[in-house]
Amino acid sequence: MNKYLLYLIVIFFSLISWSVQAASIVQILTAKAGDTAELSQYLQKNINDDVKILTSHQIDLKADLIIVLDKDIIETLPSERPPTLFVLPQPLAIELQKKDSALYWTPSLAMQLALIKALLPATNRIGMLVGADNEDQSWLRTFKQYANEKGIEVLIQTVDKSRIGRQVSDLAVSADVLLAQPDSNIYNRETIRFILLAAYRQNKALIGPSMAFVNAGSLATLYASSNTVNQEVVQRVQYFLRQKKLPSAGRIKKMEFSVNPQVAKSLGLKIPSDEELQAKVRFEELPIWP
Repeated sequence: MNKYLLYLIVIFFSLISWSVQAASIVQILTAKAGDTAELSQYLQKNINDDVKILTSHQIDLKADLIIVLDKDIIETLPSERPPTLFVLPQPLAIELQKKDSALYWTPSLAMQLALIKALLPATNRIGMLVGADNEDQSWLRTFKQYANEKGIEVLIQTVDKSRIGRQVSDLAVSADVLLAQPDSNIYNRETIRFILLAAYRQNKALIGPSMAFVNAGSLATLYASSNTVNQEVVQRVQYFLRQKKLPSAGRIKKMEFSVNPQVAKSLGLKIPSDEELQAKVRFEELPIWP
C-alpha cells in the first residue's frame, strides 16, 4: 500500500510539474516604456491557450516566443535566441533567422499608389524623397518598375536635410503628386512644416506617410488601426502555439482611409466617400511589396 501511495504522489507532482512547464511564455520586447500595455492586454484577453505574457526591455532566453515592437532594440538581440516576431512599420535591412518572422503594419507603396489613383486619377508622375543613407535600394527599383507598369513615372530626389524645403519645391514642380514613404529620418517633427509648405506652394498634394502627417496637412494616407495590428499579432501567436513555428513574414492588408478635408478643399479636390474608395482600392488584389 505504501508503495502504491508513493506511486500516486510521484504521479501527482509530475502532473503539476508538467502543467507548469506546459505554460508557454511570450515576451513583448521594446525599448520604449508604455508601448507594450495595449498589446499585452489584448494578447492576454484573446489567446485561450495557457500562455504567460511578459513585457520587458531585456530579452528572456527562456521565453518560447519573442515579439519585438521597435527597431531600436534589434541590434541588442543575441544571435542565439527564441523564435522572434518583428512587428515593425516596414521592412528593414536585417536578415531574419529561419525561425523568425515579421509583420509590417504600414501600407505598401503599391497600396498608396492605388490610393493616389483613386483620389487623383489624372496622375502621371509621382515625386519621392529618398534618404542618402538608405543602403537597400531594391524596394525602390521594384516600386519604380511596378508604377511604370501602371503608367506612372516615379521621380526620385535624394534628401539633403539642409535644403529639404527647396528640394521638395523642385520635386513638386515636376511631379503631379508627392508620395511619402514611412521613413522617420525624412518625415519627422523637424521636417514636417518645411515639406508641407513647399508642396502646397506648388499646389501639389502630399500622400502619406502617416495619420500624424494627414492631421498636419498631408492630403491622405492609408493606415492600419491599432486594433487591426493587435488582431494580426494574435493570429500569428496562435499559429505559433499550434504549429510550433511562425508563419511567413507579411504585411497587414486591412487598411483604413484618412483624408484631410480642409486640404482637399484648398486644392480644389472632390474626395470620394470611404465606400467609394473601398470599391476603387481593392487591397486584396494589391502586392504587399514594396
